[in-house]
Amino acid sequence: MTSDASAESKSEQIAAEIRDAIRTGQLQRGVLYSSRELGERFGASRTPVREALLRLADLGLVKIERNRGARVLGPDGRGVVELCSLRLLLEPPACRSAAAVMTSRDDDLLAAELAIMRERADAGPEYFAADERLHDLILRASGNLRLAKFVAELRQTLALDGRLSVPRYQPVETALRDHGDIVEALRKRDGVAAERAMRKHLIRSADLLVANTSEDNRGLVGEWRRWIDVAMPSGEQLTF
Repeated sequence: MTSDASAESKSEQIAAEIRDAIRTGQLQRGVLYSSRELGERFGASRTPVREALLRLADLGLVKIERNRGARVLGPDGRGVVELCSLRLLLEPPACRSAAAVMTSRDDDLLAAELAIMRERADAGPEYFAADERLHDLILRASGNLRLAKFVAELRQTLALDGRLSVPRYQPVETALRDHGDIVEALRKRDGVAAERAMRKHLIRSADLLVANTSEDNRGLVGEWRRWIDVAMPSGEQLTF
């Protein structure tokens, strides 16, 4: 591994650790942390810490304050809309691309993760871990590893404060049906159907997340609907 690759790997590791610390409350929202303080906490020099903070700032988790450090934000209502919009713009076409190049091994891996989700339909940690792996497998099957890594960060950020649509806002059976439709379309190598199934799943889940982000969310819902209009192919009707 080159020194540049090693440094990038270290900053990614620190970013993941900071994200986990925000999730568990070890790093509190609204609090300003210096790079030195975070470096001591996570056993890293200032350079990978700063790079990690820049990654997290891009995701809206922290705000960089010049010469002071980073203030923990966590996703707010607008952040949820932006993250969901990015997933909607990226994942459905990647799903269609994956259908064109997938192998029987990919089919087996997806079927295994879907089976775990069905077996662990209590919406517990194992269910969500399998859900995350299933989406990651599809993105990696598309051949775009940078996209897979980026979307993984989006998903982890959305889940930071428990804004998981299952089972809080929709039955686990609905989510399982959506995932089953995606996997079946991919198994048939029907890229159009796979793209449509992924888009339907993402819109259904995000509709619930955005609607339940805050009490005063009419503007956020309107903005989210605008992004749906952008992402929907001309003439396609979305039915649930």
